[in-house]
Amino acid sequence: MVLEKVINRNKANNVIMMELSQIIRNKSKINYSYVTVKMTQGRINKGLIAIPVSLSKWFPGHNGVIQVYLDNSTDLEIKKYSSYDSSTRECRIYGMRRWFEKNRIKDEDEIVIQIIDQNNFKYRLIRESNFIIKTQQIQNKFDNSIDEQQASQHLNEIVNWTKIKEEIVKLSEFHRLIRQTNIEERKRTIRRKASMRESTPPSIRILLSRIYSGHCQVCDFWFLKKDKIPYFETHHIDPEKADYIQNLLAICGNCHNQFHYSNVKQEFKEGWISKVFFNDRVFEVNQIVFKQKFEEATKEIFT
Repeated sequence: MVLEKVINRNKANNVIMMELSQIIRNKSKINYSYVTVKMTQGRINKGLIAIPVSLSKWFPGHNGVIQVYLDNSTDLEIKKYSSYDSSTRECRIYGMRRWFEKNRIKDEDEIVIQIIDQNNFKYRLIRESNFIIKTQQIQNKFDNSIDEQQASQHLNEIVNWTKIKEEIVKLSEFHRLIRQTNIEERKRTIRRKASMRESTPPSIRILLSRIYSGHCQVCDFWFLKKDKIPYFETHHIDPEKADYIQNLLAICGNCHNQFHYSNVKQEFKEGWISKVFFNDRVFEVNQIVFKQKFEEATKEIFT
């Protein structure tokens, strides 16, 4: 009995080690973690996608059918599915031959698998290169939004496309902008005073709004406007530098005026403003980067 337990334990350990050896982790190009399955020529010839055992928990525990979105399509397709407990001893999605041909899938290409609705067995299958391009296109639209309403729509579009919670998406986009290194001098324009507006890009204002919920990063004061949206202003710590995250604060109008008209002293920590003195009154600056650990996004490749 003891020997049998040892043998079974060793078998289980071997299975785990085999699974671990089949996973390769690489840096994500889009600042979001995701999973891919690497194709083989044999499976391409059979018109199927084999799902590793370690991902089987995402799929039905019995043979049947699943529903999939292919690429950017909004139409669900029904695909035959076999579970790990079937005679094949691996999870398989069948009926993929035409899609392979359309996308010219070849040996070692990677397919992204997204869970759309696990309870109802709905998924998205998309070639990794197309998934990255689509994600970057939405991020680019977000970065170049013409107003905050459009920026909010594009941020929600990222949430819907990546199938990641907004709490994570807003911080991931914040982190992505932090890592941008092309810091430029702030552009100057000549305008009539009555028509001047804040130059901060709508995408950054939306991130600051959703992360700090309208609370002043200096004094924590906040209020809602008539449209029930929190009011705040953005302050450029170095007025000569452009709109990059480390150079901006979401603050109330009172603190904004104090930055411009009071006797100001500032302290920095790791490149971020951490403390400000207005006429010798000290305020700790609320910075999400000191509270939130930003981990490098990865992709997991299953072979």
